[in-house]
Amino acid sequence: MTQSPPEVPEVHQVAAIDTVAIETEFNRQISEGLHSSATLAVFKNGKQVVDLTRGAAHARPLFRVFSMGKPLIAAVLWRYKSRGHVEWDTPVAEFWPEFGTRGKSPITIGHVLSHSAGLASSASIPSGDHNDWGRVISHIEDMTPATEPGKVVHYHSQTFGWLVGEVASRISGLSFDEAFKREVLLPLGLKSTALIVDPSEFGRVVGIEAGDEWDNSALASRFSFGRSQIMMPSSSMITTSHDVAKFYSAISGNGKLKGVPWLPEDVITDVTSLQAEGPDEASGNYSRVGFGVRLPSQPPNQYASKNDHDTVGHGGAATSTGWASLEHDVSFAYVTNRLQQELPNKMRFHDMSQAVRDSLGAVSLDSASAIDLESQV
Repeated sequence: MTQSPPEVPEVHQVAAIDTVAIETEFNRQISEGLHSSATLAVFKNGKQVVDLTRGAAHARPLFRVFSMGKPLIAAVLWRYKSRGHVEWDTPVAEFWPEFGTRGKSPITIGHVLSHSAGLASSASIPSGDHNDWGRVISHIEDMTPATEPGKVVHYHSQTFGWLVGEVASRISGLSFDEAFKREVLLPLGLKSTALIVDPSEFGRVVGIEAGDEWDNSALASRFSFGRSQIMMPSSSMITTSHDVAKFYSAISGNGKLKGVPWLPEDVITDVTSLQAEGPDEASGNYSRVGFGVRLPSQPPNQYASKNDHDTVGHGGAATSTGWASLEHDVSFAYVTNRLQQELPNKMRFHDMSQAVRDSLGAVSLDSASAIDLESQV
């Protein structure tokens, strides 16, 4: 009797993600004039599975991402929390005594990271002082909270970065730029991210354009190369979609990147849980925030998330967004070069995010199945 060969168990592996729908949506947005240049990166289970860039003059372009960088700078304090240097309810003045005046002594690290410290306005800080860290910090020390700390969500557009940066410096004894490198850039291997542009890299930076409803003259002044040389942690970051998606991959991987621990799971849980919510005093929109990240609003939202807890992320100046899906270990970063008004901006991010989610849902990807694009970066 002929013996049948032993049955081999099916190994469900996929050599590559089907990117047709993703590329179609990526190209549609450019062809319809939503922007002239864009870059998209997606990671699944710690490995890059999508890498698209179009419209940039340089072969290795860099993009301004503005407030998209806020979670990356907040991560310095996440790391200090993981090592026991700080607690979420530690008063800022414990590390920065000069801060504890004019009603600011109750403000905690958690209030700063959840945009509820009451120090959202930077109107008292002259723009001419932005390039002098010490003067900026003196202005912040003279501030009085506009609202009771911890009671009101009010997006700290610029002050967030200075507050996080000074606290990190007081804890570490390092400049914030150095602390950021040690805690985030080096351990995660983010090789193309910086808070200011080195002059040798000017030719790599993709210029910002204005949509039809934006004032081009004001835009040119605000985003000039001169201002790119001022370190403003909340908004001056230059990076790539690869680096931002890789950062979010460490979050979607519960604090690990390719199996290497970066943050403990309990810190990831705290960071990604709802810490404050309410109508945002800055925009009027309802905000839901963790510690340095945003949670989804009602669908349709820019993350294309169908629930309010699976995804965390952050956008940047009507040009970019990034997110991590905690349930599916997927991370996403999409950066464009044209500012759009709120609705078209939200919908282009939603449509791109939805294309990625649909494509990932159409195939099965495990940690051994994706094309590892890291070696190509």
